[in-house]
Amino acid sequence: MGWLTFSELEAQADRVDALAARTPSIDAFCSSSAWTFPARRAFAPDAAPFIYDAGDCVVALMVVESGSGARVAVPLEAGWGLASPLLGPDPAQAVAVLRHMIAARPDGLSGIFLSGLHRHADVWRGLVRAFARDCRLGLGPACPRRNASLEGGFDGFLGRRSSRFRANLRRAWRQARGAGVRFERATGEADPAALYARIQAVERQSWKGRAGEGIDHGSPRHFYDIMVHHLAARGALRAVFARRGDEDLAYVFGGVLADTYRGLQVSFAQAHAEHSPGNLVQLAMIEWLCEEGVGWYDLGTDMPYKKRWAEEGLETHTLALLPLE
Repeated sequence: MGWLTFSELEAQADRVDALAARTPSIDAFCSSSAWTFPARRAFAPDAAPFIYDAGDCVVALMVVESGSGARVAVPLEAGWGLASPLLGPDPAQAVAVLRHMIAARPDGLSGIFLSGLHRHADVWRGLVRAFARDCRLGLGPACPRRNASLEGGFDGFLGRRSSRFRANLRRAWRQARGAGVRFERATGEADPAALYARIQAVERQSWKGRAGEGIDHGSPRHFYDIMVHHLAARGALRAVFARRGDEDLAYVFGGVLADTYRGLQVSFAQAHAEHSPGNLVQLAMIEWLCEEGVGWYDLGTDMPYKKRWAEEGLETHTLALLPLE
């Protein structure tokens, strides 16, 4: 109980994950240790902790310098705005803990940004009631997700897709199999470094890698490296590779938390695009998840292509408390 450093929080990864799973109306995976700890280490290594543990509630923020030079508190993952820093089953307690933190805040802290919150959740209403008189409230843009239900197993998932999409997938599957493409499942527990090296080898051959937009360089490479090792150590990593002979053509990987698989990255070697390997590793992953009894496939932030794969999911916003007096 009390103030925590980053290392003290990271030593309680299991508890952080349990609190994230019990917090209503948030993106549990992106608020868990698997997402927030690697994000903080990869993208904000020089940030200062602003974390309070109240037993059944943890508020996990960090202090950074904004573009204008102001010192602000943000979630441990601030780039995508997916993580909620308020963890715990009781929204009123989370608001009370945040008020306590603000009362004892570091000198010079001018604002707080709280991402990953649902606008119709109790915690949002509690924050508005608690802070509307003390500061200006700012609303960030919507961050919609796409989630695919796996109810009814593999056949149930396919039954909720369009007939044209199903036909295209089956045709691509037959053609790829006929060309000698096979699919390999991996959890990375034995050697996560070797698994990540395979991912990087494919990424360098993808259109994203060739355009300098892949996860094969800079902070994104570091972020997913940490995450792959974290998930593998906890038995939560799931990866599928499309292979022909001894060559990897494509990969998809993600992590499992409770009854949900969160997809993280998918990519394929551009030279093998004719086999639709990106779609097929997704399909092979879904088949594996259905065998394991996973209930949901979270495809993350909404993008046009994801509409073919999933239904609409959670939508969150960022609430800004500015300025703090």
